[in-house]
Amino acid sequence: MRVKRYIVDSMPEAMEKIRLDLGIDAVILNSKSIKTGGLFGMFGKQKIEVIAAVDEKATERESAPVADEHRSKDVFSTGQTGTYTAQQAYRRANQAKEAAERAMPQRSEPRTPDNPASAPAAVATRTEAAQPASRQREVAVKEAPAEQAKESAAAPSSTTHDALANEVRDMRQMFQKLLVNDLSQQLPPAVQEVRSRLVRQETAEEVTAEIIRKLMEQAQPQGGWSEETAFRETRKIIASMLAPYAPKSAGIPRNVQFAFFFGPTGVGKTTTIAKLAASSMLKEKRRIGFITADTYRMAAVEQLKTYANILNVPLEVVFSPKEMAPAMERLSDCDLIFVDTAGRNFRNDEYVQGIRELVEHGKNSVNYLVLSLGSKYNDMKTIVENFAEVPAKQVIFTKADETNSYGSILNICYESKLALSYFTTGQNVPDDIVAASPELAATMIMGD
Repeated sequence: MRVKRYIVDSMPEAMEKIRLDLGIDAVILNSKSIKTGGLFGMFGKQKIEVIAAVDEKATERESAPVADEHRSKDVFSTGQTGTYTAQQAYRRANQAKEAAERAMPQRSEPRTPDNPASAPAAVATRTEAAQPASRQREVAVKEAPAEQAKESAAAPSSTTHDALANEVRDMRQMFQKLLVNDLSQQLPPAVQEVRSRLVRQETAEEVTAEIIRKLMEQAQPQGGWSEETAFRETRKIIASMLAPYAPKSAGIPRNVQFAFFFGPTGVGKTTTIAKLAASSMLKEKRRIGFITADTYRMAAVEQLKTYANILNVPLEVVFSPKEMAPAMERLSDCDLIFVDTAGRNFRNDEYVQGIRELVEHGKNSVNYLVLSLGSKYNDMKTIVENFAEVPAKQVIFTKADETNSYGSILNICYESKLALSYFTTGQNVPDDIVAASPELAATMIMGD
């Protein structure tokens, strides 16, 4: 494999150089902004460092007639505009992803006497010797990656396989982002409107790129893309992406005895518990009980106690995980027990550990992570990561009435693999809560 580093002013310039130097089969391994020149680290000019690579087999194809190169219409082609070019580029991105995934098991095979770890280095040495001096200078940038490759070859095959899988995924996401950014002007106007809508909804770049790729792979409607058609097809794509995370049943299943609610401060856990408890009691005729461990926040116990008095159901207060078992025993005659936990700083490891200890007491239980749609996506992502050790959780998105941006729903479910459960749309108990569905989420993101 040939690896080369470029310092350029823009990504189109880098793509043109990569196409000329490495050919149409080259892939971009990494790109980042750097500063060059200047004095004492100041007044430097902003540049982009791009590292690209190509397989040796692709290098042999570079010597073919130039006509073969112009015959391929891909993302590196110049002077081509319009829908056809964009569609071809997105199709090639998908083909490259599939080819990389097929090649991955072969690359992760353990080293054998017939295939020693030093073989890649020997091939690289022979290749360097056959190259002119200008090529040998370029090879210098390969020394660090080559050393890393030797170290990874000595690791267990499973570790190598995981590393390769992560590399393929990262390359695919980067390539898709480049496609969305660099080919956006070549997309049909209706598809550009779809992309603009997703950006306004704060959908993650990787997710937006995946949606646009799926949309462009579809056959173009007769008469071209209209905005109505593009939005309708996009809603279908989003619904299909969320389908694996749809609720398995409407409401809380009958075989569930405990429902735990946890999340950061101010997301509406207690109000959400009151809505679900009232619905379970009034509509499903289930005997309800409350347990609250939220003794940290002022008046939190009084708030849940008020709801318990209105519904005429028992309430237990626990101050530590050790008190959970006796409290559950005292409510053993209830069909469904709602457990409210303290809303505290989610970055506090001790708090997260306490939540996990509480959840471990529940048998036949369901765990709900409560997130506010008014929060920034980066914060929501950090919350999900910090609660990763809490098992078997679903997500409730609250305060849908307080924002016009719903892209976080797709981001969290698609990237963090969390199952949908409910959306809350206000403070009225028990009315302002609805069961989540992929179709409803797609409509919220793309509009009706």
